Amino acid sequence: MTSIQALILGIIQGFTEFLPISSSGHLALLEEFWKIPLTAQALQDFDVILHAGTLVALISIYFQTWIKLIRSFAKSDSEYRSLLTALIVATIPAVLAGVMVQGLLADAFRSPHTIGFFLIVTGIILVIGERFSVKEHAMQLPRYRALFVGCAQACALIPGISRSGITISAGRAVGLSRKEALDFSFLMAAPIIGGATLLTFIDGFNWGGLALAPSVLFVGFISAFFVSLIAIIFLRRWVVSRSLAWFAIYLIPAGMFLMFF
Repeated sequence: MTSIQALILGIIQGFTEFLPISSSGHLALLEEFWKIPLTAQALQDFDVILHAGTLVALISIYFQTWIKLIRSFAKSDSEYRSLLTALIVATIPAVLAGVMVQGLLADAFRSPHTIGFFLIVTGIILVIGERFSVKEHAMQLPRYRALFVGCAQACALIPGISRSGITISAGRAVGLSRKEALDFSFLMAAPIIGGATLLTFIDGFNWGGLALAPSVLFVGFISAFFVSLIAIIFLRRWVVSRSLAWFAIYLIPAGMFLMFF
């Protein structure tokens, strides 16, 4: 992989991780198009490094919220403590799924046809998610509903299923507003992305290093970070007054093209 390829992949990652159009699907398609001579697992490791760039962007945008969440136990802040508990519950399904089947998914679901199918699924989910009304607030989200959103996040291990798209739609299904569903989705992403990044570095250390040069990894990381900042700010403003179902106009035709052409 060249630095130019890493730069482009980082830009794609930054936009597609937070816009509900599937970062894993777009990365897998571009890597397949370039015929990069690496194993599926090595490519997934690089994808995780790109996700690390998005993680730093997430922490930057939600830094004050995370401080309040961490301090909630010491200050007996019941609202932020409740939100933190809901986030912990919602994280469990994706952790279990990542440990049990992530390697299998890396090999089984990276073909253009399967990615196309799941892009269509994501588009349909976005449309359905807009059909629900606001009934809950994230600060008082019941644990079983947080677990439902977490199960949706676990499904996003499949390339083509947008993590942000499916979790925001799941948040809408349990009664959150678009803005609260988006913030809950993005807060929930941080520990998952952080854990995956940590495991990637541990595996690389145990097996003698990652398959790519440090300079290539750095270019991908930096480009993903800066573009992620732009994407997060854009989408947080978008959802205030606009439906996420608009993204289905891109997802469904793109998925059909990949499946049939």
